[in-house]
Amino acid sequence: MEYLPNWKVPSMLSIMESSSVQQNPDDPRSVLAVADQARQRLAAGLRLPTGLHPALAAAVAVQLGTAAYGIANHAAAGLVVALAGVAVFLGVAALSLHQFRRINGVRVDGLASQIVLGAGATSTMAYVGAFGAAAWAAFESRWWLVVAAAVAGGVGYAFGSLRWWHAYRHDPAAHAGGASPRVLATLAVLACLGLVTLLVAG
Repeated sequence: MEYLPNWKVPSMLSIMESSSVQQNPDDPRSVLAVADQARQRLAAGLRLPTGLHPALAAAVAVQLGTAAYGIANHAAAGLVVALAGVAVFLGVAALSLHQFRRINGVRVDGLASQIVLGAGATSTMAYVGAFGAAAWAAFESRWWLVVAAAVAGGVGYAFGSLRWWHAYRHDPAAHAGGASPRVLATLAVLACLGLVTLLVAG
């Protein structure tokens, strides 16, 4: 039996190890690698509906402005205006998610949470800050400031959603989780009831 030169041994061992991994479908490393590659390919191929983030920014701005008006106006008209703003926001969110699923054929729960709930830190801070500023401006009858705060809140909310989307495309495994459609619907109903309570009590 002839001995192999020393420089050939590492090369052959490497080839043998690679071949054994590739030929063994039960190897956990191989299965995980294939799953990660498939997830990355799927995420890279997803497309957002055209104009999603501008529409989301506008819908959030409308909802913020109408909520501030409703809180400052204790008449029934204020309640109607505030609920109309909620309806506009929920309509845009539902349509956007429907278009996303129609375009891609899949549902990403993390995206639904970002759009409907503003689950990210950026969206949450933008919404809360803008709502507080718009409500204060409405009580002071500074309507130009209500509009400015609402627009800023809408832009910040949409920017937070966009940041999440880029992070999801980069690492889908870490950002794919989110609330289910049933949970989102329940939270939306609770938010509407909370807004109505706030308007009536105010």
